[in-house]
Amino acid sequence: MWRVCKRRQRGVAELRGDDQTGSTKTEAAFSVEPDWQNIGIGDALFERIIAIARKWGISSIELMCLRENRRMRHLAAKHNARLCIDQGVAKAVLHPNWSSPSSQAAEVVGEVRGFRLFI
Repeated sequence: MWRVCKRRQRGVAELRGDDQTGSTKTEAAFSVEPDWQNIGIGDALFERIIAIARKWGISSIELMCLRENRRMRHLAAKHNARLCIDQGVAKAVLHPNWSSPSSQAAEVVGEVRGFRLFI
């Protein structure tokens, strides 16, 4: 999943689980170019990750970053993730709600928002 600004990829997110075991726990990773941070790309990517996790029936999303990465920690907290900092590493765990009609509507709105802001 990615977001495009001025016809160039500016941010990317990945949701990865273990397909072999059928686990409902996954890891997420994000990256946004430094010059394109603080304009909503990371937040839009985070919302898409949560929407996809709901669709797939994921019960837990785990993120890890350096303790100094305040932007990622802020995004995780904004989306109600539980944060724990240990030896310079911040770990966030998020438990998305199950998909519902309102979350599906929010997903459509998020797609439209992402399209309007970033393409």
